[in-house]
Amino acid sequence: MNKRLNIALAATLLSSLLIGPLKAGNPERQGQAGAAQLTINGWARSSALGWAGAAGVTGLEATYMNVAGLDKMKSLTELAFSRTAWLVGSGISVNNVGFAQKLGDGEKGTLGLTVMQFGVDPIDITTTENPYGGIGTYRVNMTNIGVSYSKSFSNAIAAGFTMRMVTEGIPDASASGVVLDAGVQYSTTLRPTANAIKKNDFNFGVSIKNIGPDMMHKGQGLSYKAMLQNGTFDKTVQVKVDGIKMPSLLNISATYDVRLDKVENMYDNKLTLGFGFTNYAFSANQTVLGAEYTYKGFLSLRGAFVYQEGVFSEDARTTAFTGASGGLSYNWTMETGNVVSLDYSYRHTNPFDGVHSFGVRIGLGEAE
Repeated sequence: MNKRLNIALAATLLSSLLIGPLKAGNPERQGQAGAAQLTINGWARSSALGWAGAAGVTGLEATYMNVAGLDKMKSLTELAFSRTAWLVGSGISVNNVGFAQKLGDGEKGTLGLTVMQFGVDPIDITTTENPYGGIGTYRVNMTNIGVSYSKSFSNAIAAGFTMRMVTEGIPDASASGVVLDAGVQYSTTLRPTANAIKKNDFNFGVSIKNIGPDMMHKGQGLSYKAMLQNGTFDKTVQVKVDGIKMPSLLNISATYDVRLDKVENMYDNKLTLGFGFTNYAFSANQTVLGAEYTYKGFLSLRGAFVYQEGVFSEDARTTAFTGASGGLSYNWTMETGNVVSLDYSYRHTNPFDGVHSFGVRIGLGEAE
């Protein structure tokens, strides 16, 4: 009875949250927010399923999609690194590195630290006197540092939050700010088996991201020399700039595990179906459908499709992404219980030659 009540409450929450956001896309505001790097998933494993996997994401990668899943990592300590070739041909790379540690043998939650840094090829310096460059280059700097905390309050419910510092700029102009992410995950077993081999097969999650005050650009690059009217000398004039809105979003997602084995005591083949709906404050809403096949817990294949208005038309599409993504993972579990995982994902784009992400995750010690 309690399980049915929990499921009913989750369904009610889902429907109430979806009624407004499903009609609330804001494509007319696209381009009005700053700190666009906050909407980029640089992790190799979770980016293959996208927001369709947010309800069941665990470990360090959960700090991007739904931080509640950070405490659900199966190791006491987790280290992760990922490198992404972003829009191949654009000269942009994304590096993610993270560290997570369970507190009090896992009973007091999990603390995580993540750093996301962008590498951009040098850009030619141009002026009105030198419009074609040739006088040097400069680099764009974009870095995000997040501190996360997550705790499981029962076998069913986990919640967490992330405070993230954002910096971006060029040598003579920059901006910085702070944003908050928060998330909740709910898990239950819809179809339990007699030997309890299939547990927590249904996951439901809600997360919000990038909630924070406006950023403001500052620096010498916002000033210029101008001659005052009827004057005989130049004076430095400071340009007044507007604040930068943060690219806030709300995600609602759900996953369900299907046991493919026909033998009662085997659970070697698992298929996970995922759904995600994301309401963006400054761009079109997205709906994601995805699936992941896992064999004996060590090999996973996954794929997803992201739909948003105009995605099937080159003329109407407002993003380089065409919707399709996929990836795979290999997990090597040692006799000591430590785990090493190799992850890869690909996201198709037009133009450019797609987005490729490669990642390594290391889990030390087994969490109870």
